[in-house]
Formats: sequence, structure tokens, C-alpha cells
Amino acid sequence: MSNWMFQCVNASEDSDQPDPPKPVPRPGDKDEEAEGQDEHASEAETPEVSPEGLARFFG
Repeated sequence: MSNWMFQCVNASEDSDQPDPPKPVPRPGDKDEEAEGQDEHASEAETPEVSPEGLARFFG
């Protein structure tokens, strides 16, 4: 993200801006394929994150 921001700030005003980077997936987030299926889930529900998911995230 910082490389993208650095490139945007230091590019000339006439040049095209680079596309923003894809966000890093977070543990417990829905997969992109599952987006839109259950968008209005209750905020009281906390997704459970497996120890493997945490280990994979903090890798």
C-alpha cells in the first residue's frame, strides 16, 4: 500500500494513476465468492477464526 501511495504522490499530475492494490484478506472475512450472499449478517455474530487461519494470516 505504501509503495502505491508513494508512486501516486510522486507521479506527475498529467500521468495516469496506478490502480490501488488489492486489500489483504483478514482472518474471518468472507471469501470473495461468498460476497453478496449474506451481506446483512447480524453484527452481534462474531465469526470464529481457527488457529490454522490465524497462523496462516500471521504466517
